[in-house]
Amino acid sequence: MNIVILTIILPYPLDSGGAQAQYNMIDRLRRMHNITLVFPINEMNSVAALNQLRDLWPDVDFRPYSYAKQLANPKFFYSKAERFIKKTFMKNSERFQVERMLKPYGYSMDGRFVNFMNNIIAEKNADVVQVEFYPYLSFVHKLPKNVRKIFIHHEIRYIRNKRLLANIRLLKKEANFMEELRRKEIDDLNAYDAVVTLTDVDKNELTAAGVTTPILVSPASINAELMKYSGWNGNITFLGGYSHTPNQEGMEWFVDKVLPLVDWSKYPNAKIQIVGGGWPASYNNIEKPVTVQCRGFVKELAPVAHGSIMIIPILSGSGMRMKILEAAAMGLPMVTTTVGVEGLLFQNGVECMVADAPQDFAAALEKLMANEELRAELTNNARELYEQKYSVEATSNVRNSVYMNSSKK
Repeated sequence: MNIVILTIILPYPLDSGGAQAQYNMIDRLRRMHNITLVFPINEMNSVAALNQLRDLWPDVDFRPYSYAKQLANPKFFYSKAERFIKKTFMKNSERFQVERMLKPYGYSMDGRFVNFMNNIIAEKNADVVQVEFYPYLSFVHKLPKNVRKIFIHHEIRYIRNKRLLANIRLLKKEANFMEELRRKEIDDLNAYDAVVTLTDVDKNELTAAGVTTPILVSPASINAELMKYSGWNGNITFLGGYSHTPNQEGMEWFVDKVLPLVDWSKYPNAKIQIVGGGWPASYNNIEKPVTVQCRGFVKELAPVAHGSIMIIPILSGSGMRMKILEAAAMGLPMVTTTVGVEGLLFQNGVECMVADAPQDFAAALEKLMANEELRAELTNNARELYEQKYSVEATSNVRNSVYMNSSKK
């Protein structure tokens, strides 16, 4: 089958959950189908990363859209300029923070890009066009009518907006704009032939919201080395890049609200490490009774994270948290929030600890730090569940069935 994938994120390096979700699925399915990957070159999608990925996937046809062509679009150019000015002079403005959350910037969908995409679809005689990530959701209206169109919904944006802005008093025009975006998201989804969500929770939410397009559930996966629990080495690990707003929000909550409630005097060798790109150096200088260290992006997670306790203090967002799967595969006991484990089958007290209030999260973390038997039990259960439901083989078989049931109209 000829599948053309339009994505805003080149799935390499594996420095985000979205990149991992794409990479592991394509890595498996490229052996079953003819895959063409269309994406823009930008600060996230570099030529260097593209060349590395070409070496890994010689059987995938890569079609990058150059940054120069994007800048030639006046609307795109002025959008980037406006964003730069506002980030420089208005970064602390609450109104700008709301705008940043609601309005995606920096993605060109002008006529030249549309022609670029549609020429590739025709050239490849595509059976399916797969669109990934919210900023390209409305691209469905620009695609040929005779091609089956599938949208991979990694994260329901109106749910993310609602959760991120829950503690901000919105102006009337901002609230109206947020509701307008919600309605448009649903309308755009209904223009596709099929929508794929990563969890049943997201499927049920979209169905209740009025999405009538067939919704299929196809979990994402990670390609991690399976490891057994081997004891706790004193490290407590958070995994995620700073550019993803729910990660920022979650770590600020943990540092400000949870960390002070833990009796660190009982664990003098404990250390918190943040693994992921973009975190400000200020996190290394936090004046707290425990060391906090930013490790940056690492190519190999296992040597850094194995032996630690994983924390997933996520308060907002939607979709599926790859952090949970990383912890399960690597044999890491974990403490998460309800949002962090949402849509996954991991249960409180069985495969992980789940807590939402700061005092409960702190208590759950202390319970794990103090109890070797509990850590071993949770990790064994989590690894077994991962192998049954979330391995690359299990999840790619589900996604392949989506394609096999798709054909040209």
